[in-house]
Amino acid sequence: MVEEIIRALKKNKLFKSLPEDVLKEIAHYINVREFKKGRVIFFEGDTGRYLYLVKSGKLEVYKRNRNDEEVVLAVFGPGDFVGEMALIEETTRSATCRAIEDSELMLFSHRAFEDLIEESPKAAARLILEIAKILSKRVRNMQVSE
Repeated sequence: MVEEIIRALKKNKLFKSLPEDVLKEIAHYINVREFKKGRVIFFEGDTGRYLYLVKSGKLEVYKRNRNDEEVVLAVFGPGDFVGEMALIEETTRSATCRAIEDSELMLFSHRAFEDLIEESPKAAARLILEIAKILSKRVRNMQVSE
């Protein structure tokens, strides 16, 4: 199972640039779960405790507008991830996420991340750097579109 998780991590945008030894460390902290089409992964306002890595299937993230209509903010597929801020701090989710196809997700908890920091600070530091790069890119992209 660990080897299968490592192969999937190598295809994930957040983890693909990390070296094999770091992926092996992280793989031990990953849990794999299946979500049927239509199943809510998390609700807006929930406390964020997990980073979700899409192994297969598709997820959509949405918010409800003033008219109580769903407004889709993003769609995620294999290799994507959602909820990365849960690793940094357990804060409330800003939107709802649900499976729009049967999906297999890899879950990495805030607690597991804290354990990784204690047990393998080098691996945790590499992961934090990758998260920072992605967040920096997102901020730059938002500034361009404004």
